[in-house]
Amino acid sequence: MNKASHLTLLPITAMLLFWALTPISIAWIKNDFSLIFQIWLRYVISTTALWLFLLTGKSLRNNLYVFMKTRGYFLRRLSVTAFCTIMFQLLFTWCFFLIPPGFGILLYQSQVIFSVILGVLFFKTERQLIKQPGTAVGILVALIGAALVIIFQNHGFSVILNTGILLALGGALSWSFVGLTVKKWIGTKLTPLFTVTIVFTLVSIFLTPPLLFSGSHITGNPSIIKWSILIGSGLLGIAGGQGLYYYLLPYLGVITASSVQLLVPFFTGIFSFLLFGERITLLQLTGGLLLLGGCRIVLLQKDKLLRKSDAASP
Repeated sequence: MNKASHLTLLPITAMLLFWALTPISIAWIKNDFSLIFQIWLRYVISTTALWLFLLTGKSLRNNLYVFMKTRGYFLRRLSVTAFCTIMFQLLFTWCFFLIPPGFGILLYQSQVIFSVILGVLFFKTERQLIKQPGTAVGILVALIGAALVIIFQNHGFSVILNTGILLALGGALSWSFVGLTVKKWIGTKLTPLFTVTIVFTLVSIFLTPPLLFSGSHITGNPSIIKWSILIGSGLLGIAGGQGLYYYLLPYLGVITASSVQLLVPFFTGIFSFLLFGERITLLQLTGGLLLLGGCRIVLLQKDKLLRKSDAASP
């Protein structure tokens, strides 16, 4: 194994584990902490960790200079990104209060399809993607897979979109809007790590007033272990997962990094089975593979389009 493989294999594994364990941690402590308190504490912890990491980096001064020079521009736009992030976290976290982690995280992978649709609507360059024959096939396969996952649950047949399912899909859509706003308004003006740190800071600030004026947030009798799980899910699941994702981007590229994320449901499913006894039907498994396969097809079509565009550039 070469040096580049060593540089990426361990961070990829850690990133997948961090993200896979986040839904597990939410489900594990859902009876002990309120929804908003869980989200707020995770972001406060992750924001602190990211700022500490940034302070040791070399790019902080340049980023701060660019940010402060046009801070009104950035603050207005990143505030919208922060609002989309809050919506994502509210819906994403809430869904695991209602449905099993493996099932929910599988549905969340539909964010790949939502991202493609939003990209086509808002970016002229990405409209070429929808013209690729493989893109339509990938989207269709993913939609069929998602339908199978939703319909054939609990060894039965149901076409009802319950609250948990709607929350998982809403979280996926909200996360797609996070990516859209960053790509459209920020681009390469700020480094990704600095951008996500500012967004997380704004999220922590925006969530503080609702937290202070809402009711009790310790809803059970949490042990030290459950407090550790809550703190660890912020430190590892959000700060660690995001930090590793941005570390891996230069090595893997956006398409490969996004494709790697499709492995998260398999890890979550294993943990959910071991801890909660969650089981999926054969038809759900088939649907899950189709959903992930369809997303992979779409990502490959996007990669092909990017390569063609790069080759055409002088």
